[in-house]
Amino acid sequence: LESSTFDLAGHDATSIQSITRDAFSTPFPPLDQMIRITFVVGAGKLSRQKYDAKAMQILTAALRELEYVEDRGAGCSLDCAGCFKTQHDTGKNLFTVVVFPKLSASNNSSNNANGGENEEDEPLLPTNSPGYKIAVCSISTFQSLLSSQCPTYAQKRKCMECIEGLMELLQSVEDKLMGGHPLDSAEQALYDEMGELKEKLAYTQKEAAQHVDEGLLTVHEKEMLVEMNQKRISVLTKQKSSAAVAEKLKKALARKEHLQRITDEKLSSLSSTYPPPLRHESKITPLRKKLLPLLALEGKAKGGFLTLAETKALTEKEEIESEIEHLEEASYGWFEEEDAFEERLQKSRDKFNAKYAKKGSGKASGKKTSGAGRSGGGGKSVNNWVLPGQKQKGGWETSGGKKSSTKGKGGSVFSAMMLDDSSSDED
Repeated sequence: LESSTFDLAGHDATSIQSITRDAFSTPFPPLDQMIRITFVVGAGKLSRQKYDAKAMQILTAALRELEYVEDRGAGCSLDCAGCFKTQHDTGKNLFTVVVFPKLSASNNSSNNANGGENEEDEPLLPTNSPGYKIAVCSISTFQSLLSSQCPTYAQKRKCMECIEGLMELLQSVEDKLMGGHPLDSAEQALYDEMGELKEKLAYTQKEAAQHVDEGLLTVHEKEMLVEMNQKRISVLTKQKSSAAVAEKLKKALARKEHLQRITDEKLSSLSSTYPPPLRHESKITPLRKKLLPLLALEGKAKGGFLTLAETKALTEKEEIESEIEHLEEASYGWFEEEDAFEERLQKSRDKFNAKYAKKGSGKASGKKTSGAGRSGGGGKSVNNWVLPGQKQKGGWETSGGKKSSTKGKGGSVFSAMMLDDSSSDED
């Protein structure tokens, strides 16, 4: 089984419901790596008429009926089985629903070996997830993680979103305590470990604002900021006049002028240094160099016989390619969009090939990467960022789509991302 994309253009409500039930009513067979099933449910003005106006709503409602949970931070990890998320591909102007299917019980046999009695003791957040690491690490460790795992403005914005989700979870646990209700063991454990969330949020806001002040942005990030700024100005101009509103409007207008001074030409001139190179570039480059003569040897093999030594050397090629692929995947940021990562990866490969690859000798890179098997850190040790799922009764989901005993709130933080005074770097 592989990750696949399906276009729902021309399908009506009945057809979409039928497709969803047929595809996801029973768990998928065991998988070594999670796959993603992407449904295109809408498009921009030119293609909008091809899709049912409520295609996304119909599809997500059908998934919820099958006990799938929405998790905006879900990725290609086995921990995200039974989750889905909605996305807007601004580059292609497409609206999609990405589903990470439930898997049969054998994937979780080791987790269930002790029986159902221990299900309540499962952690609220997977301990290998970015959400958990952000929640429990010290402020000094967090500062280091933010630099290495969230190097771009867009990723820092999403990290802010993650921290706000953690703060909602913490508040729900505290509300439970204040109501005189005892915490279960998982809630108590996370409550005891969480710390310095406000300080981490403030630091991330400051670091994100520094990107804007210094013009360290991509063209897409600038467009996102311009749109946010326009919305903010529009909201402020409609509010009742006061000294506080006037001050906020003054800052928003100053931000507008600053963004206008950051031209696309200026951003293009920074493309060699921003976005930053892959995190494991220094390890990948020597392997790519080592691969070049093997690619030339492979070309020779197609045209004739190889010596025993050449044949033996060629057996290393696949191993090197796999290691390159692993390091490339491990360079994926915690909150990085797939398109953004692919662009950084291609820039890394192009830069190497321009410097080292000889004409006609082949280009050195790992195996072709894909969305499957990638979840923000590479390999089986990857880390998914976790935020509250949007289930009506609250609750977080753990591996395999099983219900946790958490009473956390849903992901209301997402709707406030653009204009919330507490999170927007317009303030």
